[in-house]
Amino acid sequence: MQFTITINQVKALEWGLNSQQALLFAFIYGCPSWTKPVKTDDGIFFTLSKAKIVEELPLLTDKPDTAYRMLKALDEAGLIELSSTSNITLFRLTEKAIEWNQKLDGSEKYPTPPENKGRKKIRSTSEKSPSKVGRKSEQGSEKNPTNQDTNHQDTNQGTSQDFQSGPDKPAPSGGLVALDRLEAPRVEIPADMPGPKDQSCKTFKVWANYAMAYRKRYSAWPVWNAKVGGQLGQLVDRLGADVAHHVAAHFLKNSDAGVVRKCHSLNELLVNAESYHTQWVTNRQMNGTTARQIEHTQTNFSAAEQALEALRAKRVATHAE
Repeated sequence: MQFTITINQVKALEWGLNSQQALLFAFIYGCPSWTKPVKTDDGIFFTLSKAKIVEELPLLTDKPDTAYRMLKALDEAGLIELSSTSNITLFRLTEKAIEWNQKLDGSEKYPTPPENKGRKKIRSTSEKSPSKVGRKSEQGSEKNPTNQDTNHQDTNQGTSQDFQSGPDKPAPSGGLVALDRLEAPRVEIPADMPGPKDQSCKTFKVWANYAMAYRKRYSAWPVWNAKVGGQLGQLVDRLGADVAHHVAAHFLKNSDAGVVRKCHSLNELLVNAESYHTQWVTNRQMNGTTARQIEHTQTNFSAAEQALEALRAKRVATHAE
């Protein structure tokens, strides 16, 4: 997904874009730097599927039809031109759209390299990698080049970009808002997973771990609703955000009959959260059989202790005589 989106608020307000439209256009503006160009009778267009928008902008929408309606709104606003082939949506930026990357004096915020000037009318331009690697960015230079904030994912559009980060934060520029995303999940999150899509959400990580482990065990997604969200919030508060997701995933390994009978209900996880935390730390599963084994072992140990104590008492009595 796209990690960072930069929005020109001045132009968004000037063009009458709402926050969703501005977010989508900010993403589209950088697409020509990496997506596939297609030559048509009307000129060069670029591929951009509805599924790709949903994949890269989960904060925007999770419905392809909604993504297409937003594309149509940008087309009606005169910022993009839409076309299509038999199986994919095509777009290109208009002359008006190029103003998104311009300062008040008309110059480019992020200048186009001389060798790419000929393509200015079709695509927005930015350096694919900073011109001076390893040095502190100069005022006005690009610290995170266009589409370098997309994680490695196998897509049908030929993307292969890396997320770059550094100790220096970009200096704020007038009218721009940067929406930063958190670290990408270790595995790709299925698009049909219910629940929160925003990784900055308090319950995202614990829910994703619980839901993925749940589906692996039961071949179905768990139900997401307001009650579930509240329970996971309480779980994070009790165990801590750093470990709650580990405990939630480990909980699905438990094979206790009572837990399985309830299909690993979150009610059970929340009621005995600290117990399941201990089981995760010790990498053990506590069920009826394990409890009986421990009880049996403890009983044998206690009987042995009593026998030893009786033997000691007998020896003391023998020596006293």
